[in-house]
Amino acid sequence: MAMGRRSLLGLLAAASAGSALGQPRRDPPPEVADPRSSHFAFGPEGRQWRILVGLPAVPPPAQGYSVILSLDGATTFPHFWQHRQERAAQSPVILFAIGYEGANRRWYDLTSRAMKPIAPILFYRAPPADRLTGGREAFLAMIADQLLPELALRYPLDRDDMTIYGHSLGGLFVVHALLSRPGLFARYAAADPSVWWNAGESQREAAAFVAGVRAAGGTIRPGVRLMIAQAGRTRQNHPHDPTALVRILSGLGGLEVLYRPYPQESHGSLVGPSTGDALDWHLKR
Repeated sequence: MAMGRRSLLGLLAAASAGSALGQPRRDPPPEVADPRSSHFAFGPEGRQWRILVGLPAVPPPAQGYSVILSLDGATTFPHFWQHRQERAAQSPVILFAIGYEGANRRWYDLTSRAMKPIAPILFYRAPPADRLTGGREAFLAMIADQLLPELALRYPLDRDDMTIYGHSLGGLFVVHALLSRPGLFARYAAADPSVWWNAGESQREAAAFVAGVRAAGGTIRPGVRLMIAQAGRTRQNHPHDPTALVRILSGLGGLEVLYRPYPQESHGSLVGPSTGDALDWHLKR
């Protein structure tokens, strides 16, 4: 029997709600309600971050817990918690995430200063005019010089076995953290990094980093690992595609680059599977 136009439109609307461009909808996991989950405010009054903590169900090994630190904590922490519960409930990995108390300063924390190109650039995208930018150096210094030492005072940590994860602007920040402080973490996981920022600034930064390492002997010591996850189909020859970073950084001594495409995921739905794979990657699976 022929389907009426109204019924067909209803089905199309339902399909649209459940997927974007043919990609599955993924509902975020619920907020974590568990005695092993907690949070505390960190930073100066009026500009504090919310640090989320997810203790494992097992005691720490002699060297301390391994660490996963994720950005955009309100979104990423529940995903990492759920994955750890389902995939590695008895693994001694502690979860930390950085969110915000009060005003969300995400754009400021995760970016360099927004700059307009001197000449028109293909695919240039301007940041929102109402967002402050340019705070990533201070944010990275806070993580390295204040937050990680504070966490090490509170919990037994293996500082040589740490992973940082970020998505979107967070992924852009993770790439910058690798290129500016490659010894801070053992693993850097960037999911759909916003490589369009400042008309491909991350690619220029990566090329300068590679040139500097090669001029200094050609190898990063100690070695580090980078995972770049990408949603959707690769846009061939697009100047701001994350695969350009993979090409620039691959082959550099002491840097292991893993590229993970997720052709069925959207930018937003990528958070779920990429956090799960980042956990497996952290556990060396």
